[in-house]
Amino acid sequence: MSLNERFDGWLRWLTATQHNLRSFSILRIIFGAGLLLTLVPSIPDRSYLWGPASFWVDPEARRRGYITFDVLISKSDPVLFDVAFFALVALVLLFTVGFATRFVTPVMLIMLVSLQSNNPYVLNGGDTLYRITLLFLVFANLSAHFSVDAWLASRRREPAGGRRTLAPGHVVNSAHNAALILCCFQIIVVYVVSGIWKLTGDDWPAGTALFYSLRIDAFMAYPAFNELLWQSSLLIYVATFIALWAQTLFPLALLWRPSRIAVLLTLMFMHLGIAVLLGLWPFSLAMIALDMLFIRDSSWVRLDGWMRSRLMRWRGRRRATKTNTAASVPIS
Repeated sequence: MSLNERFDGWLRWLTATQHNLRSFSILRIIFGAGLLLTLVPSIPDRSYLWGPASFWVDPEARRRGYITFDVLISKSDPVLFDVAFFALVALVLLFTVGFATRFVTPVMLIMLVSLQSNNPYVLNGGDTLYRITLLFLVFANLSAHFSVDAWLASRRREPAGGRRTLAPGHVVNSAHNAALILCCFQIIVVYVVSGIWKLTGDDWPAGTALFYSLRIDAFMAYPAFNELLWQSSLLIYVATFIALWAQTLFPLALLWRPSRIAVLLTLMFMHLGIAVLLGLWPFSLAMIALDMLFIRDSSWVRLDGWMRSRLMRWRGRRRATKTNTAASVPIS
């Protein structure tokens, strides 16, 4: 295949259609759930965390160069702060269910950055990923599936997210696919940099880093689980090496389908472990959601078909069992 043919094929991939729509829709739901799990439990303490009562953090915020968007998230007026805070919660809820997503996403991003800039002490790696990738997701079609937009579009018999588009179709497709590329690149950077930093230390190559990570008191969400894992040195050793090399070799694993499936499953289970054992669930949810962007729509369709066939077989066996049971009951 010549260079021109390769370029034409890549250009068609970029402009002809929108890719990984199901993965983007699942990402939207997970992102929205993660943001709601941060905001809703914080409602009683919202003023101390981001509002007028968080004045104690202002010197550090100024020292770090954070900009406080007082126009959007006021720290001087409690009423205006509450209006803006609950407006952000409502926007996140609309984003999660997928209603008017193309308009809600950029407004929600601005409001979220405004809120988070009020207090840098409560930020973590998950918040950073939300902010970076949401900027890319502004240009993606996030509501093609599992959304109110998709339901409304089906009633109008038009593609979800395809209404009131001023730009040509190839431009909209290119923007969506560029968002996919940028999000995937961001995840590759996170994994590779994380793996390289682990290799430069002593604990990860020695296979002991996970043991020390699980013993940090501040991150023990369920101490009993952590103590149970400490009992097996072999388990800690193997899990440490799997986590290290799954992240470091992530770009190479993506090139072959079996290794891509294996590494994605490994990293998703790793992030579930981080969420449960270390309590860093905002970061874990963000990473799991972004990992799913490497799953193509055809894979989701096959998985859906397999699950439906298994469900139909199970229902058929239940009906057959009930029929046989009823037939075997003697009539008195």
